[in-house]
Amino acid sequence: MAGSFTLTEWTPGQSQAYRTAVEGYQAFLAALVQTRAFKGGIHWKKIRGREYLYRYRDRLGHGESLGPRSEHTEQLYAHFTRERREAAARLARERLRLKEQARFCRAALLNRVPRVTARILRRLEEHPGGGNLLAVGTAALYAYEGGAGVLLKPPELLAAAHHGLTLAAVGEVSWEELLEVAGRTDRSFAPLPGVGCRAINRDGFQVTLVKSGVRRPGKQKTVTVPGAREPLPPEAGNLHFLTASPKFSQVVIGQDGGPATMVVPDPRAFALNKLWLSQQEDRAEPRRSRDLRQAQALAALVLLYLPQYDFFSTELDMFPRDLNPDGGPWAGGADLTGEEGREY
Repeated sequence: MAGSFTLTEWTPGQSQAYRTAVEGYQAFLAALVQTRAFKGGIHWKKIRGREYLYRYRDRLGHGESLGPRSEHTEQLYAHFTRERREAAARLARERLRLKEQARFCRAALLNRVPRVTARILRRLEEHPGGGNLLAVGTAALYAYEGGAGVLLKPPELLAAAHHGLTLAAVGEVSWEELLEVAGRTDRSFAPLPGVGCRAINRDGFQVTLVKSGVRRPGKQKTVTVPGAREPLPPEAGNLHFLTASPKFSQVVIGQDGGPATMVVPDPRAFALNKLWLSQQEDRAEPRRSRDLRQAQALAALVLLYLPQYDFFSTELDMFPRDLNPDGGPWAGGADLTGEEGREY
């Protein structure tokens, strides 16, 4: 193996803190959707000496007339005003509840996702095209460990996620839209000149948007991982291989203790992609070693904790034999976890 790693199962207390946070977040998002129905406002407008009720939907005043002042329009005005006030109060309650729960998530050490990444993910949930973006870098591992209810260690395996977030577009989302979202979380984000769709903030954190049609330069070759029985298909290295796989959506916990939804590729596709990257000779050795460890850790996580994403035997044959249930530490159903987590 390229190095050891551990998968430490959440304690009952951590599981409870996570479930409560997810429930609170879902309630908050529902309240947020409710308040959007009242975006803009409603007011009386006098035209030629007569009052009309107007429903406007943005700051530019776009909207429509609901008719002249009458018993009916006065009822509409009262109903709208009451409903909007109640929706705002509900949102404030849920936001406060979420803030209080964040303390428990921090105390339970579930606050794993870098602060900037969590903020961007929350903003993307409010964006119409946010669901068309997949996290395809190291940060995606936070979604998989959250789905499995484990903590992946050592921290070095996830260190790259603290320096940047890579997103892949699987729909109509422009770089300008993503840059606007990033700017709303941190005004210091600015495009890196001559580097394509990439921006950096004052702390050096980078946000990158990649398109699924982009392929690595040159002809891709079939490669075989040392110790594996079957070669990796060339397409495993393509971004399209990831974006075409089923989506895996998971609520993750940011460093501030607050939740956010992260959408990532199918964990099997991600593991095979990382495995493929680890065999590319034009890639720096430290990154190749990290890619291999991440692929092995994710494959172990799937085998042990995500049976709904079970590998096919042909897929397992692409990994080194020490990760194959027929010839490695999983033979005989060996237990590789515990309260402190075990190294393998």
